[in-house]
Amino acid sequence: MLATQVGRSLGWASLLIGLTEIGAPRKLEQAMGIGNGRHTGVLRVLGIREILSGLDILWHRDPEPGVHARVAGDMIDLALLGAAAMKSRRLSGLLSIAAAVLGIGVLDMICSKQLSRRGMLQR
Repeated sequence: MLATQVGRSLGWASLLIGLTEIGAPRKLEQAMGIGNGRHTGVLRVLGIREILSGLDILWHRDPEPGVHARVAGDMIDLALLGAAAMKSRRLSGLLSIAAAVLGIGVLDMICSKQLSRRGMLQR
């Protein structure tokens, strides 16, 4: 039950993260030190993916598939942040964002594992 509640909270977090990526991509670029306006499209696509993950979690009775998708999205985000680190002029800002992504990624993985374990017990 707790894993389901955490999963739902992650769905809401996805919506907020996605709206931020779509609504303020230039500010995110500036925070990461890559603020040249060339990556806003990438950030908006990542925002759409986040929103879709959130909706998937919130619209379905079982949040497990949506949380699994969040874990995959976290891996993509971390890979892109690694690439951005090579171009960043503000490494402290990029590292702050990477730490937030890593933190929520760990929560995603823990929740995903708990939901999977719960699913196995119910079968």
